[in-house]
Amino acid sequence: MKRVCLVRRKYWPNKNQARNAAALASEGYHVDVICLGQKGEKPRETLDGVNVHRLFLPHHRGSIPLYVFDYSAFFVLSSLKLARLSLGKRYDVVEVDSMPDCFVFITLFPRLLGSKIILYMFENMPALFVSTFKKSPSHIGARVLRFLEKISAVYAHRVITSEGIPYKHVLESRGIPSSKITVVLNVPDDTIFDPESLPAREDGDHFRLVVVSTVLKRYGVQTLIRAIPILIRDIPELKVEVVGEGEFRPELEGLARDLGVEEYLNFTGHVALAEVPVRVSQADVGIAPMLDDVGVPNKVFDYFALGKPTVASALPSLVATFDGTCLSYFHPDDENELAAQVLELYRSPEKRDKLGRQGRELYESCRWKVMKQEYLKVYEELVA
Repeated sequence: MKRVCLVRRKYWPNKNQARNAAALASEGYHVDVICLGQKGEKPRETLDGVNVHRLFLPHHRGSIPLYVFDYSAFFVLSSLKLARLSLGKRYDVVEVDSMPDCFVFITLFPRLLGSKIILYMFENMPALFVSTFKKSPSHIGARVLRFLEKISAVYAHRVITSEGIPYKHVLESRGIPSSKITVVLNVPDDTIFDPESLPAREDGDHFRLVVVSTVLKRYGVQTLIRAIPILIRDIPELKVEVVGEGEFRPELEGLARDLGVEEYLNFTGHVALAEVPVRVSQADVGIAPMLDDVGVPNKVFDYFALGKPTVASALPSLVATFDGTCLSYFHPDDENELAAQVLELYRSPEKRDKLGRQGRELYESCRWKVMKQEYLKVYEELVA
C-alpha cells in the first residue's frame, strides 16, 4: 500500500486538507495527517479512513514575534512527529501545506529515507505579509519570504498552488520550472456544495447578502458594513450575514453600532463546514470584498458552486482569473461602488439569474471532480 502524510498547521477537519485526504484515501493510499489539536480532541484518531495526529499548541494572530513563536514551535514538534512516523511507515510521499512555505523543510528526514516531497502553496506568503503588516514589497520581511518561497519550491519535488495561473507565472518568474508546478484551484467539495441536496429558501421577504470569510481586516467585511446605510435606502428588507469567525469581529460590531445598522447584520460565528453551503443557499447575492490581493479567494468558488451572483473586489488575481461575465466588480474598499453593484442586481432579477448561471458554468469547468484528477495525478507521477 502506498503511504502518504499530509502536514498543515490547521485544525482538523479543515476544508481543503480534509477534501484532499479523502481523495487520496479513496484511491487506496494509507493517509496520515499531522495537524493542530484543540482542547477536548484526541491526540490520535482515525476519521473517515484518515489517521489524524494532533499537536496541541497555541494558535495566535497579531504581532510578528507571536507568529514567529507559534510557527517555530509547530516546525519543531511536527518535524519530530514526522520523523518518528517515517521510521515505521517509510512514506512514499509527504505533502506540506503552506503557510509558511519553509515548513516544507520539516520533511528533511523522510526525504533522506526516499520520500518524495510536495509543497502545496495555499497562500502567497510575501503578498500576505505585505497585506497583514502593511509593509512595502521591498521590506526586508517580504524579501526574506520571497527567498524562502523560492528555496522551498526548489527543495520540493513538486509544487501545487491553489492561487491560479497568475501565481504560477509568479513562481516561474522566480526560477521554478513550469513542469514542476500544478494548479489545483481551491474549489469546494462538490459532495457538500451540491445545490440539489440543499434546503429551499426559507424566507422570501428579505433580500439577503452573504459573505463567507475569516473575520480579519484584510478580507474587507467593513466595506460591506459601510455599504449597508446606502443600501437600506432602497432595500429596507436587506439582511447581511457574515459566515465565519475571527479577531476583527469586535471592531466590525462596533462599526455596525456606530452606523446604526446592527438589525440588518448577523454574525454566525464559527459554523461547521457542512453548514456553510446551507447559509450560502439562503442568500440572493454573495459578496467577496477583500482589500488586498493575496490570491483567488475560496468564497468565490463557494458562491459559484451554488449558482449565486457574486460581487467582488477588482483585485488583479481575480480579474486575471474571471472576466466580468461571471462577476460584478467594484474597487476595493469603496462602499459606494459595492452598494451600486448590489443595487443593480437587486433591481434586475434577470441579471442576477444570468450572473449566477454563468458563474455556475465556469465552476463546472474546474469543479472538484476536475481538480481532484489534477491533484491525484501529481501523486501518481511521484509514486510511479
